[in-house]
Amino acid sequence: MSQKNWLFRSGLLLVVIAAFSFILLQPILGAAPGTGSPLGPYTKITMDNGLCLIVKEVHSAPIAAVDIWVGTGAKNETPEIAGISHFFEHMLFKGTVKRKVGEIAKEVKAVGGYQNAQTSLDTTHYYVVIPSEKVDLALDVEADAIMNSAFDPPEITRERQVILEEKRLKEDSPQGKLGLLAYQAVFKGTPYANDVLGTEETLGEVTHETFVNYYQKYYVPANIVVVVVGDVDTQKIITQARSLFKDFKGPENGVVHPVSAGFQTPRLKTITRVVAKMPVDQTYLYFGFPGPGMNDPDEAALSVLGVILGEGEGSRFNQELLEKERLVNEIGAGYQSYQKIGMFAIYAQMSKGQPATLEKEVQRMIAQIIRTGVTSGELSRAKAMVRSQIAYTMESDADIASILGEYQINGDAMDAVKSIADLQKVTAGDIQRVAKTYLNPAAYVLAMVQPQEAK
Repeated sequence: MSQKNWLFRSGLLLVVIAAFSFILLQPILGAAPGTGSPLGPYTKITMDNGLCLIVKEVHSAPIAAVDIWVGTGAKNETPEIAGISHFFEHMLFKGTVKRKVGEIAKEVKAVGGYQNAQTSLDTTHYYVVIPSEKVDLALDVEADAIMNSAFDPPEITRERQVILEEKRLKEDSPQGKLGLLAYQAVFKGTPYANDVLGTEETLGEVTHETFVNYYQKYYVPANIVVVVVGDVDTQKIITQARSLFKDFKGPENGVVHPVSAGFQTPRLKTITRVVAKMPVDQTYLYFGFPGPGMNDPDEAALSVLGVILGEGEGSRFNQELLEKERLVNEIGAGYQSYQKIGMFAIYAQMSKGQPATLEKEVQRMIAQIIRTGVTSGELSRAKAMVRSQIAYTMESDADIASILGEYQINGDAMDAVKSIADLQKVTAGDIQRVAKTYLNPAAYVLAMVQPQEAK
């Protein structure tokens, strides 16, 4: 089962700029004509038990996506249960009271569909993409898994070995090792420093009871969003969903146990360097600068700054450090945000030269933006790239369902529209201001994975 990209949020780095507006109906049914946006119109209702349902009709192809988002991830874990969110994700489709192990996957595949899931620091989600004439089956198996998973002890034992192998593969990957080093250093002291995969020790302690306790705490209706996008009938989906989830109450009347919001964005005062040695033939570098979380007023400007500095052939890093100076084999930059925190990241690979030389060049180029800002041409190029990226992001029903679900579970689906407006309003002055605020060339984390023979 896949996880989100270790460097940036897959497909959602710069949110949804192409969708300028859409109609939100809550809880009115029968959406009014749309505005041409790929995201709308849609219908959103909140059931009596607190569960949120979003339905968007897309009749361009006979496909439907059912995506269930749960507001819990690695940040919700205590040290004793590190990795439980991801382990839980692996177990949810492993059998229920009425479906034996393997039957969910068999039923979905038999009609030409597929399923998958992802765990991040903030959230976990489970999705099925299926021919639209079988959307009732997708909803049924998803609801069955969410409400009735068995957590069979023999399956826990088997899946534990799968996850331990996944963890070993990540640790053997220079990119995986690098990302973990950077996140743990940048987010030190916050729940966002947690490793999604946990530790070998904590994974070894997971039992049926561990899953049940975790389920009762976080898998409650008020902490869940169900999204259905595709060639469907909104009223039929709502009727079926109400029937499927009518007995889903959850403990404590659906009270959600959120992670503590008592921490603030870390403010680094010095340069922190963390280094690991591996049998690799080049050096991997990751510069991390802590920043604000999702829907912060500065998020949009930081995202556009990432494009200007490190995305595409026209970016500053690519032109100067790769094409002109030949210091690196690869380089990029971008902004990754979570609910309460974020990180501006610069990633590079180099096979020759000294990392210290690249570090000085990165410092120089950041200081240059702080001092002189960016040009109108750079800003226009960045916004054009964002528009193209977002168009690609929303090519499928599954993409749209993922965007709507992620924004709803992290606040409200309408936040996507706010993010769009914020991106459109970004000015050169905003770019210079956020660079000065968050990208201190004398205070950041530099994580490196170097060849074992390097001195």
